[in-house]
Amino acid sequence: MKKKDKVIVKKLLAIVLLLIIGSVIGFENLDDFLDDGVNQDTVSENQNEANIEDEDAIINEEALLENDALVEQENISYDGDNTGKGSKLLGKCTGKLVYYSQIDSRWKNVPYTNPRTNNPSQTIGTSGCGPTSASMIVSSSKGAILPTTMSNLFVANGFRTNNNGTAWSCWSFVADFFDFDFYKSTSSFSVMKNYIKQDKNKDGISDNFAVISCGYGLWTSSGHYICIMDYIPETDEFVVYDPYIYPNKYNTTTRKPAKVRVEGNTAYVKSSAFKTYSNAKNYWVYSNDYKSTSEDTKTSNTNPDSASYTRYVSTKSSPLNVRKTADGNSTILTSLKKGTKVTVKKTKGSWSYIISPVTGWVSTKYLSKTKPTPIVTYKTKVGRSYRLKNNTNLYSKSNLSGTSYYYYAKTELKVLKNVSTSVVYVQAVKTSRKAYVGVGSLVL
Repeated sequence: MKKKDKVIVKKLLAIVLLLIIGSVIGFENLDDFLDDGVNQDTVSENQNEANIEDEDAIINEEALLENDALVEQENISYDGDNTGKGSKLLGKCTGKLVYYSQIDSRWKNVPYTNPRTNNPSQTIGTSGCGPTSASMIVSSSKGAILPTTMSNLFVANGFRTNNNGTAWSCWSFVADFFDFDFYKSTSSFSVMKNYIKQDKNKDGISDNFAVISCGYGLWTSSGHYICIMDYIPETDEFVVYDPYIYPNKYNTTTRKPAKVRVEGNTAYVKSSAFKTYSNAKNYWVYSNDYKSTSEDTKTSNTNPDSASYTRYVSTKSSPLNVRKTADGNSTILTSLKKGTKVTVKKTKGSWSYIISPVTGWVSTKYLSKTKPTPIVTYKTKVGRSYRLKNNTNLYSKSNLSGTSYYYYAKTELKVLKNVSTSVVYVQAVKTSRKAYVGVGSLVL
């Protein structure tokens, strides 16, 4: 029932009730009572109702989605005869994690329907979490592919069900068609987590990804596919790509207990909370097959001979922010001055995780292998002439020792070199003698 209709019904019920009461206790002016009482109550109810409806609208919008990903829908099978045929559809793989939204305006209204039903309401936006999730996994591991291409592929190979989204059997097809090095289907949370935690090459990115089928709960009000793209051991968090994410999705009453943290399109959730609130039905694990090139290895600043290595903060002037996660919008934990020695444990894309002198993520481009030379401001300028303030000794050595030369106040000296902030190498203009003198002895 629409909000407006609810209000009308309530008013009619209130009027009937008042007529009955009025006949018993004798109200003389029913209109005055309505103005003073019922209308005020109605306004109050509408305010509360609006808040509830705002939240319900989000849940109801999810409820309009197809009941996807819950069972091995309609017994659609995969014959296992497509190994490696999908490579020609792929673009370049950069090694970076790729996120796609099924409600992206570029394709949310593109049909994703079974040719037998040809239902115009079935689009990538309403039922395309399956092909969108597959696109994220393949693009991050093998090569770029859009949800539109993946949707067409699923339809052409019979994995688009009549009314239940994408069939489970598509995931074996994806593994073969795009020739993943490793693939495993499991209903065990612990098995899935053990694969996601693997990082054998210590590059800071998981060796495996996972697609998850979820029922009603944290991620959906019906059925839904999501992806786990990485694991953060320091916080025991999964990095989740939800293809149907929107503002405040995880802030509803039933989802708040999971304490999902969102940064951009990425959701972070404790593994224990994921297990408790996701209502996961099955997990499909895929290997991260991206192989770094020699150039990638150079720019990653990793040291293959040790688990951790030393770097120095090399910002121009401002301090380097240390963040909670490998994201420029993440919480700033502290900052480090230029020249600070840090210990890097691992890298993730353009970020480095440091464990000393503090723990957190910093931008790799502001780290160097050698300690940067500090910026020094000299009080004197090379080539400029100054005069002695008082009668002063000049010296043959830069530490103001050795042979001394006595000069009178106001003697003109030309600066040849700034030895330090306190000592300069000068030449007497009249005698051409070269020697060292303290900066404090000179005036313009």
